[in-house]
Amino acid sequence: MSTLQMLDVFIGIIFLYLLLSFICSAINEIVEGILKRRAADLHRGIHELLHNNQDNRLLDKLYTHPLIASLYRGKYNSRSKKNLPSYIPASNFAWALLDIILPASSTTVSGAAGGGTPESEITGNVSSLKSLRKAVLDYPNFPVQQAVLALIDAAEGDINKVRQNIESWYNSSMDRVAGWYKRRVQMILLFLGIFLAVAMNADTISIFKSLANDPALRNSLVSASAEYAKTTVADAQAGKPEERIEANLQKINALRLPIGWDWQDNRKVGLHQSNASLAIPNSVSGWVSKVIGWVITGLAVSLGAPFWFDLLNKMMVIRSTVKPHEKSQEEASEDRQ
Repeated sequence: MSTLQMLDVFIGIIFLYLLLSFICSAINEIVEGILKRRAADLHRGIHELLHNNQDNRLLDKLYTHPLIASLYRGKYNSRSKKNLPSYIPASNFAWALLDIILPASSTTVSGAAGGGTPESEITGNVSSLKSLRKAVLDYPNFPVQQAVLALIDAAEGDINKVRQNIESWYNSSMDRVAGWYKRRVQMILLFLGIFLAVAMNADTISIFKSLANDPALRNSLVSASAEYAKTTVADAQAGKPEERIEANLQKINALRLPIGWDWQDNRKVGLHQSNASLAIPNSVSGWVSKVIGWVITGLAVSLGAPFWFDLLNKMMVIRSTVKPHEKSQEEASEDRQ
């Protein structure tokens, strides 16, 4: 195969991985919406940030503070995370924590939340960093006193900088929470990717062979990929998850790839006409190849749609630079003839 043909094969496979990734991401979104795992991750992250191993009073006060409680519906329940927010802005966290430690600044916090009180008025409510420092030292059973005191000392006498330091402290902790979420999502995508590969018989090895041996199929996938690359990930992920799943399944169906199942009794459980790659394997080597193909598909899907979308765009750029070179070689050979 020529370089251009090989590129076309990879572009077709990448495009398929992208569409399957979007389907799995939409399914994961539905699951996350039901289980509210992101809200539980956030609650756990703030719990660990405040180092409340036994005493949860500070955590409870934080979640019931108006600046945090306004982000979710219903009453706070530390045991059930279903109604809790999956995201808390750093500014809300900092304002709420300062107000809990030193309630004398509550008027400033409320005003700032509504956009009515300038940040400069904090100095009028909290007379000095000394009073804030004393409030931290006097706060009962406060496990993170040392951390907050360090943030106060680093503010160099600027009460506004104290808030900014608390926000940075919170954001650094949320990076770890984001890591938990990403690792969990990757495992879920791997499971969903393998499940979808088996259910749809999306065998990477068979698809590769079909694309390598079918120029018409290859060209149609490249054309569809080029058109799809003009969109953005945000556009592709717009709409309800159920609608995105259906739309991407329709796109896969339109590609006419050898995907689906063709049972021996001619019941079609798939997307295409009868094909050897759609039949149930009748040998050990056939099953081994099929399973490896499914696993490759599942592993690829676990990398996520943004990865494949970015790679697809890069491959299209590379193809645009290779194609003229391929054509010039063909023309040169004709001249020699």
